[in-house]
Amino acid sequence: MMHKRPIHNVLTGLGMLGVFLMGWWAWYVFDGSEKAEQRAIQAAKDYVHQTYPDSTLHVTDVMYLSLYDPNYHVRMASETSVDTDFTVRVTRSGKIIDDSYEEDVVSKFNTYGRIQQAYDQAVQDALRLVFSGRISLMSELPYLQWDEDKDEVNKIDLDELEMDQGTGLSFYGARYGILFAHVRNTSYTYEEVADLLRDLKWEADDRNIRFHSIKLQITIDGVERYTEDIFYDDIDSPNFVDHLERLLNN
Repeated sequence: MMHKRPIHNVLTGLGMLGVFLMGWWAWYVFDGSEKAEQRAIQAAKDYVHQTYPDSTLHVTDVMYLSLYDPNYHVRMASETSVDTDFTVRVTRSGKIIDDSYEEDVVSKFNTYGRIQQAYDQAVQDALRLVFSGRISLMSELPYLQWDEDKDEVNKIDLDELEMDQGTGLSFYGARYGILFAHVRNTSYTYEEVADLLRDLKWEADDRNIRFHSIKLQITIDGVERYTEDIFYDDIDSPNFVDHLERLLNN
């Protein structure tokens, strides 16, 4: 009986130590410290200045993603190149893991993303209010995937882009632009759908928004239908209603 109290105290102490260590581990994993963050920032700055020639590279953001990736993600950008924007991954101890320069900058994905974002913004600014309540619009400039043949699909080839080039929305829109049109709230006839798409094309032309094709989701005679590849040049054709009906019934 005399030894139970010391044993109980030891077990209690070990339990408290375990709780402390678990709490410390959770803090370490889930929340970076200010010193570790500053160490990561300095390591990233030293790394990029030694690795890349752009002397204007600077830190724009720092993220610590805890359980997803318990390292610091230091975002770097250039003052002279709008498409030079990438992330350096750094451990809490300040060791460089890798960076996304190749996949973001060299690949021209940043260039593509900037053009895509500008196109979508132009579509929304020009057409969203005009068709508010009738059509939900989204847009895309599709890009060529690594396993696709550019001679078989109509998509932007990233290798043909130039870093920091102009957006060229009229060119890219007319050649690759896709409008996703979801027509809501009511049921249409094929003639009414054709008129609605002619209105959409007219408003887009009037606001200098170019597109290559439309993907359409709409209810016709009480049945929801979907089709792709409603091409720009087909909309004004005299047989558009018949052509549309065939598309929507395939």
